[in-house]
Amino acid sequence: MSRFHFLRSALGASLGLAAACMSLPAFANTPVTVTFEANSVWAQEIGNLNHSDNSLDYTVAVAAGKTLQLNLLSRNPNVHFKVKDQSHGKLMLDTLTTGESTWSTQNATATTYAIRVYIDPAAIQSGDTAKYALQIGQYGVEDMQPPTTAVTFEANKPWSEQDGTLASDAAAHNFTVAIAAGRTVKINLVSSNPGLHFKVNDQTHDKKLVDTSTTGANTWSESVAAATTYIIQVYVDPAAIPSGQKVPFALQVGQYATGDTQPAKPAGATTATPPAAATSMSSPPASM
Repeated sequence: MSRFHFLRSALGASLGLAAACMSLPAFANTPVTVTFEANSVWAQEIGNLNHSDNSLDYTVAVAAGKTLQLNLLSRNPNVHFKVKDQSHGKLMLDTLTTGESTWSTQNATATTYAIRVYIDPAAIQSGDTAKYALQIGQYGVEDMQPPTTAVTFEANKPWSEQDGTLASDAAAHNFTVAIAAGRTVKINLVSSNPGLHFKVNDQTHDKKLVDTSTTGANTWSESVAAATTYIIQVYVDPAAIPSGQKVPFALQVGQYATGDTQPAKPAGATTATPPAAATSMSSPPASM
């Protein structure tokens, strides 16, 4: 083989390799497939970036009618993310140019997204590490409805206590209670968090009765002239609860004959004092 032919072959091979590298897709790393635990609309991926391993890729399949939401948490301001709609071959976002740390989009049709979390190698020194948490949510209107619990009373007991917890991604819980005519209903909310409140709606007559965020007192009562079903919503501003923390509460509902002396309150809510902050996959932790 002549030297010229060898150089030409080597040059052709090099050019072919370069062309192949240039034709690789933007998200070339083997991606992590994001999955969700049962009954949870959130997943969280933790990663570390450095000078040489400066990007990590993820894919997530989002059903039709669902909203995709992404939150990127990092103490390093140089960590960014890109989003590509793989189903339609479209780059949706690059937070390096937009400056966003959270982003969402609604999906009319089922769509698979590729997400790259990355850092410019020039923005991190060799030997340093940039840690991040990527929170991925996919939810529809039905997922945003608060859970509902029916309040019932034991025989000869005028009070019923319902214990529960709220979190930043589950910031409300509904309770329904049926009260007979000629009775008085009494509601107390017990919690060590002053940000928890409750609303009461008369479901039978479609009437809003009270919102304790405006009255400033987490107790309320009313005499019932005609049999009525009430909806009681215990709620909190999601911004008032750090992500990953749960706040317990006790809802005390009493009912007794109008004109009678109010019966003694329950002995006390066992969940009035919140435990230490807890982490749950139903609420992606924000500790970064």
